[in-house]
Order: sequence, then structure tokens, then C-alpha cells
Amino acid sequence: MENEIIPALTPAQPEDLDEIYALCRLAADKTDTSDWDDEYPSREILEDDISRGSLYKVVHDGKIISIMLAESWSDYHEGPDDTAWDPEIKNPCALARFCVSPLLQGHGLGRKVMSASLGLARSLGYDGVFFWASEANPLALHLYDSMGFHRAGRAKEYGCDFICYEMKL
Repeated sequence: MENEIIPALTPAQPEDLDEIYALCRLAADKTDTSDWDDEYPSREILEDDISRGSLYKVVHDGKIISIMLAESWSDYHEGPDDTAWDPEIKNPCALARFCVSPLLQGHGLGRKVMSASLGLARSLGYDGVFFWASEANPLALHLYDSMGFHRAGRAKEYGCDFICYEMKL
């Protein structure tokens, strides 16, 4: 089944909140390497993402199997940023809250969703992407490294250590 999935990212709707929240809770419970926990992402965070039109979903067989936030980096990240981001990226898209159902992981779906997310960022007029990945998630780090994302530095936020990734589009 996983090989048949061709992810199409569409905007999440308010009526998707319960299903998206359940997916995030499953990911937090089933993924030992994740920085997600019982409090993150909260229903309130997800509801806010949906209300801003920034949260996208992938649906397969009538179920939400993946999500991705895509919005302006300046809207996503507040406060000082010491990361040595590529200065040629003038209008970066923040990618965040990337989640693939743990029941479907390990079959290339994450790579497909991330590729679709890059296409989405391009279609929204961004010239690059910035995102953070938890140092405690080696599978995600391997995915991003293998897809050619550049490591732009490290960040410590919310009590977690992150690798800062970027890619010019």
C-alpha cells in the first residue's frame, strides 16, 4: 500500500483537528526518537496552524496519514536567530510539524511528503526552506541529509537540541 501513495498536500480544515491531533499523539507515543511529547504539539497549536491556513495534510484511503506546516519563516520563528542561514534565500518558507503516521514509516513516504512540501513551498512563492530537526531523531536526520538539505547550524529551543536545515529552491 505505501508504494501506491502519491502524496498531495492540501490545506487542513477545522473539521480535521481531531484526526490530526490523534495522528500527532500516535507519533509522540510510537516514535522513541521524537521530541514530540504529551504536550507538543497541543490541540491549540494545531488549531492555530489550521486557522492561519499553514497546516497541510496528506490523505490516503480517507485517512490523514501525514501533516506539514508551511509558512513564512518570519511568521513561524519569533525572536533572535543566530543560525548562519544562506543569505541568498531571501523569502524562506518554514517547514515544521512534519509527521508521517508511524504505521506507514520506513517505506519512503516521508521522502515523498518532504518532496511534495518543497513543491508546495515553490508554488507559494518561497525561494528556500528553513527547518529544525531534533538531534534525537536520527531517522529524520538521515532523511534530510540524504535529500541534500544543508546543515546550517544548531539551535537550542524549547529544551531540545536541533539541527538547522535549509535548501534553496
